[in-house]
Amino acid sequence: MKNYQLALVLILFYLSLPFANAQTPSSMETPKWVTMMEDPNVNFYEAVKEYESFWSTREKPKKEAEIFDALNGKGRESGKSLEEMEADRLAKLGPKMEGRALEEMEYLKYQSKRFDKWVLEVKPWVQADGHILTYEERQAIWNKQQEEIRQQENKK
Repeated sequence: MKNYQLALVLILFYLSLPFANAQTPSSMETPKWVTMMEDPNVNFYEAVKEYESFWSTREKPKKEAEIFDALNGKGRESGKSLEEMEADRLAKLGPKMEGRALEEMEYLKYQSKRFDKWVLEVKPWVQADGHILTYEERQAIWNKQQEEIRQQENKK
């Protein structure tokens, strides 16, 4: 019985692997800013420029805060009927997508969120020329700061 359960769990795990990470839809080419974001030697300003250029010709996906704001209207206080409020809510969310268009938009939404997070993570380490400090360079700075702190404490 345990072997049967183990086999079932392994099969389910194997079948779920394709859904584990966001893969580029087959008909879509991976945007350049996605590959730039994954390159540790990328110039930060070039990646941001590429990202902004990509979205200059497309409608950027709405962020969760914007969606929640659209969903959390004033409710019955506005004096509108439930049908009118629902129509307003759906209009704020945008057109309904299906199939390949939905798949591509979800992929781009995910990658856009990853890019926003990446910017927040690396921005403190960006140099004037756009170079992002490596982990080793960050560690060297931290070690130097710790040595300076120890020296100041020894003087006291």
